[in-house]
Amino acid sequence: MKLLAFARRQITAVPVLAVFIAVFAWGIGPLLFLAPKISMNSILFYRVLFWPPLLYLFVRRNGSRLNKGLLKSVFVPGVLFGTSTIFGFTAITSTSIANATIIGTISTAIILFVAPKYLKETVSKVQIILALTSFAGVIAIVIGAGNTGGSSLYGDFLALMNAILWTFYFISSKRRRVDGVDTWQFLFGVSVIQVCVVVPYALITSNDILEISWPDLGFLIAMTLFSGTIGHSFMLWAQKYVDASLTAMILLLCPVISSAGAWLVYKQEISLTQMIGGAVVLASLAGVVRLSGSAKNSQELLSTADPLLNSNS
Repeated sequence: MKLLAFARRQITAVPVLAVFIAVFAWGIGPLLFLAPKISMNSILFYRVLFWPPLLYLFVRRNGSRLNKGLLKSVFVPGVLFGTSTIFGFTAITSTSIANATIIGTISTAIILFVAPKYLKETVSKVQIILALTSFAGVIAIVIGAGNTGGSSLYGDFLALMNAILWTFYFISSKRRRVDGVDTWQFLFGVSVIQVCVVVPYALITSNDILEISWPDLGFLIAMTLFSGTIGHSFMLWAQKYVDASLTAMILLLCPVISSAGAWLVYKQEISLTQMIGGAVVLASLAGVVRLSGSAKNSQELLSTADPLLNSNS
C-alpha cells in the first residue's frame, strides 16, 4: 500500500508542477508589460492583435471547426472583456503592480454578491463575511500605499473598475457560452471582439504605434507566448488531474509573484500596511474558495487569477 501511495504521489506531482509553472507565467505577465518603451496604448494595440492568430492555431490544432454563431454568442462577453483590458492595462501603468494585481483579485469576492441572483448559486454567510473582509484588506492596501512604489488613487480606481468589469464579463460568459464550444474556441471568439473594442481606442489615443523597436517587439511576443500560451497550456492540461480547490489556492500566488517581481525589478516599494492588507485579501479569498460548494465553483471563482484573461498582461 505504501508503494502504491508513493506511485500516486509521483504521478500527481507533475500536474501540480504544471500548475505552478502556469501561475509563474501569469505572475510575471505584468512585469513584462512594463518593459517596452512605447506607450501603454501602443502596447495595447499590438498585444490584442497578437492573441487571435495564436488562439486560432490552438483551435485548429485541436481539430475543431469554428462555430458559425460563435462571434454572436460571445459579443457581449467580448465587449466587456475588451473594456476590462483597457482599464486593466492602464491601471498597471497608473499605480503599483502590487496594488493593481491584488485589487484585481477582489472580482472573486464581488462575484459572490451577484452569484445568487445571476448565476443561481448558493453562497454561505461565512463566504460573504470573508468577501467583506477582503474589501477591508483592499482599503488597507490603498491607504497604506500612499504615494510609494508608484501607487496612486487614480490607478487604484482603474484596478477596481477592471475588477468590476471582469465580474460582468464572468457572469456574461458563463450565461451565454454556447454549449459544446471548447475553451480555445470561446477564447478565440472573445479575442476577436476584444480587437474590435481595443484597437480603435489605441489608434485614437496613441501617438507612437509606429515607433516600436525590436526589443519592444520581443517583450510583446514574450507576453503572448509565455504568459499566454505556456500559462494556458500547462493549466488546461493540469486541470484534468489536479483538484480544482488546490489549483485555486495555488492561483493566489499570482499577485504575490507580481508584487515581489515589481519590488525586485522595478524597485516598487511595498509598505508594511500594504503587505498586511494583501495578506488579508488573499487569506480571505482562500477561505472563499475553500468553502466553495463544489470543485467547479472553486475553479471558476479564481479564474480571474490569470492576468491574461484578467486583462493585465
